[in-house]
Amino acid sequence: MLKKLFREYLSIIKPLPIEGVPDLVLFRPIAFVLVKILRYVPVTPNQISMSAILTGVGAGIYFATGTQKGLINGGILCLCAVVLDCADGMLARLKNQGSPLGRIIDGIVDYANGIAIFTGLAIGLTKMSRHYFLPAWILVLIAGISVIFHSILVDYYRQQFCIQALGIRHSSREEIAELSAELVKPYRGKRQYINELIINIYLYYCRFQRINSPREKHFDTNNYYRVNVYLLRLWLMIEQSLRVLILAIACFIYRPEIFLFYVIVLANAWVLIMLPVQKIFDRRIKLHDA
Repeated sequence: MLKKLFREYLSIIKPLPIEGVPDLVLFRPIAFVLVKILRYVPVTPNQISMSAILTGVGAGIYFATGTQKGLINGGILCLCAVVLDCADGMLARLKNQGSPLGRIIDGIVDYANGIAIFTGLAIGLTKMSRHYFLPAWILVLIAGISVIFHSILVDYYRQQFCIQALGIRHSSREEIAELSAELVKPYRGKRQYINELIINIYLYYCRFQRINSPREKHFDTNNYYRVNVYLLRLWLMIEQSLRVLILAIACFIYRPEIFLFYVIVLANAWVLIMLPVQKIFDRRIKLHDA
């Protein structure tokens, strides 16, 4: 029975090399229990995604109070939001309801929750009247910009690992073609204007990103996996689930500055170490430009 559950769990999560440790040992096991319950009710993955956004907004509202109770409640909601964010994709894979639109909405969850949480932190820290070397809202702004930068880097190297080592993710050219095809699909004879708007906006983003990104490169699959399976694990030390876990712990002990120190100092220092290391190893295994 346990072996069957474990095999089912592995079948609906992302490949193990691209999963962060907090996701594997905490958030996804909890999400798996939730998904096992939700599979028998008429709930869609996109509805779970929207619930994750509402939970993240709730966390931001609690953070904005600047009180110890508010930070604790906000930390709990942050953890719940990550569980829901894990559950939407797992439910989609379990019910075979995955779609390009769902992947886009899943990405929107992270950005919407980030805006809500960091806005709440900026307001709450200002109310706490703690003295830092810079105004609290400036520190939170720096942390927010850093988090966006870290997320872009981690997502990029995670995506490259999926493409080059696992062969399970589309290149940007293929993703644009897939999304373009999604726009012309019939939906029971009805146009879904909101869905079309979301896909079109993301298409513009993909095309802009493709124009301004380096030419795609092909790597030897085996060598890329052998080298980057360890490098990606190092990149995941600044990924979202660990970041949220540190934020929650810092809020539980009423020391949000611990989270700011991790994001602004430690994570940025880690990026400065990892970028040249990644470049050195990629240069060794590069075959040719696409």
